[in-house]
Formats: sequence, C-alpha cells, structure tokens
Amino acid sequence: MNRTELTRRTALALGIAASLPFPAKAAEDWPAVQEAARKEAWLSFYHNLRPQGVETLLAEFRKANPGIHTEQIRLGSAPLIERFATEFNAGRNLADVMLTFPDDTYFNGIDKSGWAATWTPPELAAFKPEANHGNKAFAVHTSRNIIIWNKQRVKPADAPKEWADLWDPKWKGKVAMDPPWRSIAVQGLVAFWAKNGVQDAAEKLRANDVRFFEGSAGVFQAVLRGDVMVGTLADLPVEPALEDGAPIGFIYPKSGTATNDGYVMVNARAPHPNAGRVFTNWLLSAPGQVVLQEQDGLPVTRPGVPPLKFLPPTASLPNAVDSLKLISGAEQAATIESWRTAFGIR
Repeated sequence: MNRTELTRRTALALGIAASLPFPAKAAEDWPAVQEAARKEAWLSFYHNLRPQGVETLLAEFRKANPGIHTEQIRLGSAPLIERFATEFNAGRNLADVMLTFPDDTYFNGIDKSGWAATWTPPELAAFKPEANHGNKAFAVHTSRNIIIWNKQRVKPADAPKEWADLWDPKWKGKVAMDPPWRSIAVQGLVAFWAKNGVQDAAEKLRANDVRFFEGSAGVFQAVLRGDVMVGTLADLPVEPALEDGAPIGFIYPKSGTATNDGYVMVNARAPHPNAGRVFTNWLLSAPGQVVLQEQDGLPVTRPGVPPLKFLPPTASLPNAVDSLKLISGAEQAATIESWRTAFGIR
C-alpha cells in the first residue's frame, strides 16, 4: 500500500474513532503514561507479524510517538511463546510487548503465572467484549487457514477446492505446508481436519511427499517461485501479494477452516512498561488498526475499520472455527508428537 492510500485510510479511521466512547478514568491517567513512555524512550516488541510489513508498522508508531525507539524479535507462534516463558521464568525480562497467536500455554501463562500486566487501554472501549481477555490480553487481528496455488502452473479446472485435494496423487511432491510443530495456526487446522473426519492427514501428506517450509511466508514464496504448485498456510502473506499483482489463486474450502485471533499483551515485568502500554493502545486505535491490517495483511478486530481489498471478512467464510475451540494443551502436544513421528522428525 502506498503512502497516499495509508494516509486516506488513516484519516477515515480517525473519523471512526471520533464517534466512539472513551472511558473517563483512562482519559484522566493517559497523559501521565504517555509522558513516562517518552522518558523510557524504548520498546522491545516480540511478534510473528509479516516481516515485510512490521518495519512500516513500527515506523508509523514512531511517527505517532516521537522519541520512542523500537527493537523486535520475530518467531513462529509456538517458539515465540516458549521463548517468552523461558525468559519470564528465569527473570530475564527483555520483552515489553508480545503479539502472537495464543494457545493454552499462552493463556495459562497469563492467568496463572502472571505474564501480563492488568490494565485498561483507552482504545479498548471501541472493541467487542470478546476481544478482551481479562484486561490483560487483547485480540487485534485474525488469521484464517487457506489453500493457495500458482496460477501460472495450475489450470483453473485443476485448482484445489477442498482440503482433501492436498493429498491427491496428482500433487505428489508439489504441496507446501508450514509444519504443525512450528505454528499454532497449523495445529488448529490439523485439529479441524480430525474433527471433520480426517484422522490420518499426516500419513496422507507424507505419502504425497508434502514439503515443509518455515512459516506462512516460506510456504507462500515456495508457491510463488514455482518450487511447488499448491500450499496450505495462514493467510497473512496473501493480501499484500495480491495487492502487488502476484499470480496466486486461493480458496477457503466450503467445508470450513480454522481461524486464530492474534492477541497482544504487555509484559507484567516489562523493562519499559509505559512504552509497552502506549504501543499496545496505538495498535488498538483506529489508525493503528489500519496500519496493522494493511501491513500485516490480516483483518483486524476493531469494528468499523475498512475491510481488506482482496480477502473476504471472516464472518463471510463458511464454518470458520476458532482454533482455541478445536485443540487443548493435551491435544496440542499429542498432535505435534504424532506429526513428528509420522515424518521422523525430532
């Protein structure tokens, strides 16, 4: 998205924000938080956003909050949560803010181990109640699992329509996937398959010589380069690529898909707690949500933000099921173990 379009959409978002309620207590305390953030002058951000978009996201934040410098760590959702947990338990608190797709470990860390600060962002009033996890973590965007293909190599009549097409022998050695042990989003999709009658997806995909790539970006690039013809992934790279004219076809199967809300939290032991609050509140703001959506390529959760240009809203997808309703901590561990065993990977 170019600068003119970003400015236009941000202006529209500001118009939306002006009509929304604003909690009096948050308004009263917020200037002091902002001033303290400027004095801290630093933000450490842990995330799994699209790498090509996060630099612009942080640049827009710095523009809105001059004097606050930023650094970032990017990992897949599962290893990111593991890293945060290890640091927190060791008392080595490096992250101010973490934005990721959660699992039981994430929510247990928040609810039982005290990972997240408890507070009320001023912009939270604009959101639906389900976006708020106990005034500790806040849903800011949503990914959906999708099938894509290279339109230069796959004829329209041959394009996949359903998940089962991924193990069709005609695609042997030509299917890409992010491995389930790396991504919570993929674990949700695997659970969706199992709960819809596919009990042996790992064996089927292994027999079809599925190829693993690191993250959704890795899968997308493999399909785009022609290393493979089709792939399944969380849809975060798709919107920006279609905006750039990439020859990619896509489908959300009619049988349904697994979705994941990305949650942001401020570390309860953040080295720069006020900068963390200011950044989180900016992500929740109408301008921040516009930048997040356009740079990350995923629909955001704040009502009233203009929709994506190419990808449909989650509400329009058939049988879109939140991964948190599909897979628990015990099932998650069993899923990872079964897939590692099937592929002989430790």
